[in-house]
Parts: sequence; C-alpha cells; structure tokens
Amino acid sequence: MSYDGIKAGVQAASKIRVEEVAEDFPWVREAMKCLEDMVLPCKFSEVKQRWKGQGLLEALQQSKSRPQHLDQGEEGVRRDLEELGFFERMSDGRVNMPDVYRVAFGLRRKGGVRPVR
Repeated sequence: MSYDGIKAGVQAASKIRVEEVAEDFPWVREAMKCLEDMVLPCKFSEVKQRWKGQGLLEALQQSKSRPQHLDQGEEGVRRDLEELGFFERMSDGRVNMPDVYRVAFGLRRKGGVRPVR
C-alpha cells in the first residue's frame, strides 16, 4: 500500500470516528473548531487562549450539549476532553491528540497526516 493510500485511509477513518462521537457529544465539535489549524503538541495555554478568544465557554453555556465539568472553565473542558480520549496530556504538560481525531478536526502535527479539508 502506498503512502497516499494510507493517508486517505487515516483521513476517512478520522472523519467517520469524529462523526460518531459528535452524535453523543456535540459540544466537542464546537471546542475543536476553535483549535483548527493549531500545531500539536502544544502548551495548554495556547488552547485556552484560542478558546477565550473565540468565546467558547460562553457559547457552551448557551448550548444544550455541555461538557460535564464546564463549571471549572477551560480546565474543566480539558478534563472532559481527556476523559473522552480526545486530548492526551504529555509528560511535559503539553496537549496532544490521537490522529484519529486530530485529522478530521483540522489540527496539524509536524510530519503527520494532513487534516481533512
């Protein structure tokens, strides 16, 4: 199998998995939309800055679907994303994301499979 074939397979699988999870947790899509085009892994302060700049917490307060720990602010949203497997906390505290989610949500990683456009 060629690199392009593998890349297309990862992109398709990522898109399918994100659609499945978004049915159960629609708020995740909103949180990830704020992070589009970010390069991972990154410091959580960069994630918080994006969320604050785009008014994520306020939007989630108005939403029918909310993170369980929204009352804890950005740290609560991070906790919920970690519990769902979207975010991984690295040993140095940075945020990373498995490719199966990262690709479909449009986040980047040096040397990784390109996000779905």
